[in-house]
Amino acid sequence: MELIYGTTQAWIGLVNMPLFLLMLCISTDFSTEVEKPVRPQVVEIAVTTLGLSDIVQTIGGEHVKVIPLVPGAVDPHKVTPRASMLLKLSRADALASMGLGYEHAYLPALLEKVGRKDFGRGDGDVSQGGVNHFVASDFIGVALEIPVKLDRGTGVDVHPLGNSHWNTNPDLMRKVAVGLRDFLCLQQPQFKEDFFKNWEAWDKKAGELIAHWTKWLTPAKAQSIVTYHRSWSYFAQSFGLVLRGEVEPKPGMPPTTRHLIALSRTMTEHKVKVILMEPWYSEGKLGNLPSMTGAKVVKVASVSGNSGYLDWMHTVVSSVAGALDIPEPMSGKF
Repeated sequence: MELIYGTTQAWIGLVNMPLFLLMLCISTDFSTEVEKPVRPQVVEIAVTTLGLSDIVQTIGGEHVKVIPLVPGAVDPHKVTPRASMLLKLSRADALASMGLGYEHAYLPALLEKVGRKDFGRGDGDVSQGGVNHFVASDFIGVALEIPVKLDRGTGVDVHPLGNSHWNTNPDLMRKVAVGLRDFLCLQQPQFKEDFFKNWEAWDKKAGELIAHWTKWLTPAKAQSIVTYHRSWSYFAQSFGLVLRGEVEPKPGMPPTTRHLIALSRTMTEHKVKVILMEPWYSEGKLGNLPSMTGAKVVKVASVSGNSGYLDWMHTVVSSVAGALDIPEPMSGKF
């Protein structure tokens, strides 16, 4: 159709124009300004552990919806990628993870598959953060036990960037909470005041509890303990305990009789009274170690469950203190 620039002819042209083209002319905004996408009032954040989920929800309040990728307190080395995780990641506005390869068993593969540039990518067994990916370990400082070399001889569950179980040190979680607060402020700057208020309340409570736990475990300072897996180094650092060895001869490898005999000698020499291990490890793997040394077995997860981070940490402290026969101080009692 030829458009004629006279008034009568133009109206005739519009009448003869196909309906879909007419609707396009009416509905299309030809302005040069492009409206920027606005974050929703509630941001959905996929989170890899329930401990982080608890703090994200506490600081974010009504402005965030947490989507746990891994429900419950489980062995992170045994988690496998699932289609349900991929779906959650694809729908989430943001992602929060522990970092240092803690999620190496599943997150890098998921990041590669979901293809979200704002979440970063999977690189080997370590996830690289993107603009909408909060990596908690970025806020803890220098990691413990960074391996000098990496080969099969160093163990199955060795993390190339260092020990990834930093969450067992509550002081480090306080640092991470500051990072989470600022991350949420970037996600939803209109709610900055709420995020700061919520963080201040959580941080005050955390500080009071850490002071109480430190006082509680003061009699245990320089006390020697043994763990099943190398997942309690940060906890020992936080409360002044001394790690004398692990039941696993190397991370992820089951103990041999020879190793257990050598470990029992070390435990006897240093008067070790506690063997700290997660519930997902079989107590049968300890052999006669408890009876040979007189040490008590304390079974507690190295990651928090549904109870929340501070409640879980209180359980860890009370379990260790109970095994060492240290009563809880009355001041600041939980």
